[in-house]
Amino acid sequence: MVLDEGIPRPNVDLRAAAAIAEDSFGVRGLLSELGSQQDRNVLVRATDGPVLLKISNHAVARAEIDAQNAVMGHVRSAGIDAPVPLPSLAGQLVSTTDVDGAPHLVRLLSFVAGTPLIDRSTLTPSDVAALGDLAGRVSLALADLTHEGLDRRELQWDLRTGETVVRSLLEFVPDDGRRALVNDAVGAVTTVLDPLRGALPLQTVHGDLTDDNVVMRMARGSCVLSGIIDFGDAMTSWRVAELAVACTAALHRDPHDPLAALPLIAAFDRHVALTDAEIRALWPLVVLRGAVLVVSGLQQVAIDPTNDYASKALDREWSIFASAASLPFDVAERHVRLTLERPSEPLATPLPGTPALGDVPVAVVDLGWSSDHLRDGCWLLGEPAEVEAGVASSARPTGGLALTRFGEGRLTRAPLTSTEPPANVALCVDLIVEGTVPILAPLAGVAGRTADGNLLVASESVALVMDGVDGAPPAGAHLSPGDPLGTVTSRARAWATTPAAAHEHHDPFVTRESFRGLRSRYADPTPLLVAPPSPPPSQTPYPGHAATDDALLERRSDAYSPIQGHYYARPPRIERGWREHLVDVDGRHYLDMVNNVTLLGHGHPVIARAAEQQWRLLNTNSRFHYSAVAELSERLLETVPHGAFDTVLLVNSGTEAVDLALRLGRAFSGRADVACVEESYHGWSLAADAVSTSTSDNPRANETRPPWVHVLDAPNAYRGRHRGDGAGTAYAHDAVIRIAEWAAAGTPVGTFIAEPRNGNAGGIAVPAGYLGPVYDAVRAGGGVVVSDEVQVGYGRQGSVFWGFEEHGVVPDIVTIAKGMGNGHPLGAVITRTEVIDALADQGAIFSSAGGSTLSSRIGVTVLDVLRDEDLQGNALRVGERLRHELERLADRHRLIGAVHGRGLYLGVELVRDRETLEPASEETRLLCDRLLELGVIVQPTGDRGNVLKVKPPLCLSSGSADFFVTTLERALDEVG
Repeated sequence: MVLDEGIPRPNVDLRAAAAIAEDSFGVRGLLSELGSQQDRNVLVRATDGPVLLKISNHAVARAEIDAQNAVMGHVRSAGIDAPVPLPSLAGQLVSTTDVDGAPHLVRLLSFVAGTPLIDRSTLTPSDVAALGDLAGRVSLALADLTHEGLDRRELQWDLRTGETVVRSLLEFVPDDGRRALVNDAVGAVTTVLDPLRGALPLQTVHGDLTDDNVVMRMARGSCVLSGIIDFGDAMTSWRVAELAVACTAALHRDPHDPLAALPLIAAFDRHVALTDAEIRALWPLVVLRGAVLVVSGLQQVAIDPTNDYASKALDREWSIFASAASLPFDVAERHVRLTLERPSEPLATPLPGTPALGDVPVAVVDLGWSSDHLRDGCWLLGEPAEVEAGVASSARPTGGLALTRFGEGRLTRAPLTSTEPPANVALCVDLIVEGTVPILAPLAGVAGRTADGNLLVASESVALVMDGVDGAPPAGAHLSPGDPLGTVTSRARAWATTPAAAHEHHDPFVTRESFRGLRSRYADPTPLLVAPPSPPPSQTPYPGHAATDDALLERRSDAYSPIQGHYYARPPRIERGWREHLVDVDGRHYLDMVNNVTLLGHGHPVIARAAEQQWRLLNTNSRFHYSAVAELSERLLETVPHGAFDTVLLVNSGTEAVDLALRLGRAFSGRADVACVEESYHGWSLAADAVSTSTSDNPRANETRPPWVHVLDAPNAYRGRHRGDGAGTAYAHDAVIRIAEWAAAGTPVGTFIAEPRNGNAGGIAVPAGYLGPVYDAVRAGGGVVVSDEVQVGYGRQGSVFWGFEEHGVVPDIVTIAKGMGNGHPLGAVITRTEVIDALADQGAIFSSAGGSTLSSRIGVTVLDVLRDEDLQGNALRVGERLRHELERLADRHRLIGAVHGRGLYLGVELVRDRETLEPASEETRLLCDRLLELGVIVQPTGDRGNVLKVKPPLCLSSGSADFFVTTLERALDEVG
């Protein structure tokens, strides 16, 4: 058999192709050439639909063409769209034409509709997984197919002969450095593959299942892989080669992240379980495929300079090779094993003969999410090393040093906003000293130097690498445990690695995902530095874990009722926050665009000090006499229109506030009936839930509603019955009629409750001219009106403190909670004494924690901070900027139907059609999941689940707002 190197494409131009199409198949139309390495592919746009004219290279035999047709049929039988050979005028599926005196086989193939996946600018992890799923399905479909045409010649794309191909074509690589890299990489591949060749299963493969040969369509925000094209490389080969080839599609867009291929591998394995031998061979085969692409592409351009397809692919092919080759085989194998949940043992650290630090006192410092030393955002101030040194100086024992933790995701090394996970997980430990500390050899070994000039001491099983050691022994010196290694002044860094990897460059920090794989060659150096049992077990090296803690999530579901829910299917484990950011246990910062509970921002130092001080003084219930409850009540009354309100009731939540308000309304009016509006949410108690009409919160709201609740149309001027200018007056007219009808039927409204802006629906405005007439109608019938400000009030809208103020109305009762305590359970009902007096004959109102000393003090402090930091003003300024930028996005993305809200209570409504307003619910969910991957937390809201609720802490900075818009724009580009 002869290797098919150096075969140019058939010499057929478009005129000749048109003649072949018409003479052989009776097809005419507009022709355009599609790319190919060694064949000619011509798209014919015929009157009855596009077809593909494929003129195979003269080296391809008839049996191979028949085999390709059989492979296409098998793939189609698995439910995957693939080309169908169409008969010629003579009734043949394969015809022959003469090109330059040589016979060439020709087929007319049905056209597989869709966009080539390679045209998608970004592959999300979901897209990558979908490609792996497709590859797995293809592999499964072809497992039982055999055909003589699959073994007739040695294709240069058959990875079984990949090393031979590369070595024979290395001369086409013009750059000496690149040629050496390819040659060395292939040598390493051979070392791994040689003992595995006989253990790798063989079967039929497509052979080129990459983003070039997979087509896609967008469906409701999802990239759907809809078909496969180009079966010219179908052959018998190693089964795992199909997967190796598919992996390359994940590498060229971001060559710095070879781990992007892991979702693809996991998806493939769900269809075709990889053997141990295949797992070991996989990444070497990915590297080999990249090398074959490089040398074959360069050779093809050399022998066929007019092949634009091959020329344009050269940079991409080098990126694939370089990305794959950047990941050591042992590290890649561990990544794959961990991804597939197969056994993989990390490198262990042997116990030293003598601790390198001898008896020097040591304190381990915490630089991760749980650190008590990193308060009030101080980890973001100054250079990381300076911040770390400051923490170390406060923890370091006299005459000793501070030691950091291996595997710890340091807050100090994580950026505040980023679309990528931070490279902040320590592969090393830092020694931070005052003065000079001697270092001893912990093991018997040989001294040496790394590529960076750092000291290394290599034993048979592990090597200690240290940066920052003065007076180190010369390279080649044989050392015994306890021999001097030098001294450390100020700061040093230590790694424990395999002897084979010791001389390489060693990164101090990597991403958590990279760290998991690098544990195949890095261990915790702490046992080499200090003697057990110091530091104590509770302070020993950081355990290292994924930010998505599945075990903890399972514990939560087992003990904490799942009916209480959580964001995301696989949520990050959030344990810290600062201002408008949340921090997971790996130190990654997420921009929090949904947490209106934390009005002032997370971790506010003024609130923390006030709470601590009050806890230390007193915390008791409001039946005792103390100042804080009076202060808070007075401060709340200062915020509402003078003379309209004169008393306050303090509770623990918005639900309690609404429940109490409804009870007050019933007592004052003497009527049980309550009017509310559609698509609203007011709480979860029996009464609050009864007036909550949102089906997103209670899917059975329409079934379970008691007869004393009466529902008005949601005054939605965007998608409701009345739209545009005048909608408020029209809705009010309808509401007044309904209120009169209820009264005439013997069920007059005693209480009307509504938000002044529909928060649950996404900040949708209650249109002008609505609330005034409705309030008047209710009061005229002897009822009272409640403005539920729990979500949209308290300065969040920027231009007004209370939402009712923008309508020029004054309610009888105001309910507030959420941000009132900045996360502490605190709520209030603000009303008039006469309203509360109506309830007096039913007994006193008492809540053990409502109005407690602690709650009241926190409530007063929140109001202080709102004022002192001008957070209402910030909501106005940043909110206007954010809304303007979101509206700019809407000009580019028709998926955005409207931007609702004001200040920092906004809603981005997504629709598939701006005329029909069909909700883009699936797209909204996909956007939220993708934004989480990109470092932004936002959630869907509304009965249709198609509104992004944007209600961040009021301290949101302009920079954070811009980051949100930029990241949302990226995600919108991806969902189409």
